[in-house]
Amino acid sequence: MRGRILSILAYTGAALTLVVAACVPFVLMGVFSNAVARAGLHIDAAYSGGTVAGVVDRGAYKILVYQPVEPRLLERIQPFVQIVFAPADALPSHVRDEVDLDGDGRPDVFVSFDLPADPNTPLRGDVTALNSKYISLTGVGGESFSRMVVRTGNQVVVRVPMNK
Repeated sequence: MRGRILSILAYTGAALTLVVAACVPFVLMGVFSNAVARAGLHIDAAYSGGTVAGVVDRGAYKILVYQPVEPRLLERIQPFVQIVFAPADALPSHVRDEVDLDGDGRPDVFVSFDLPADPNTPLRGDVTALNSKYISLTGVGGESFSRMVVRTGNQVVVRVPMNK
């Protein structure tokens, strides 16, 4: 009789252990999520492009101009400014646009690219610097973090490298 009670208790304990082990990830997920949210972690500007400094409204589409991104310690990127053309489905097939990157009211770069009908087709474009703060690009695609013209989702991201 005693052996039977011990085996029932052992199997009950094992079953409860399995239930607790299966439920712990769901309970702890909220704890871990809150801890990460409170830690103040964020995606580095080298990957996200930084924060939006201004928006230029072109009617059917908008141009988002980001704040300049400077490399941090041990980062191997060149300083750049990100420009986002959105939404991509509202862009003309041939985009030719002058953009003021530093907010002084004068255009700093001339961006041009042809938007293919197929969103999966790699995009290539040109950036002509209109002053010495920025570097011109010819036929650039997605070669590096600091110099690119790529389509991601429903937007076109252009990164213009800055002179040091």
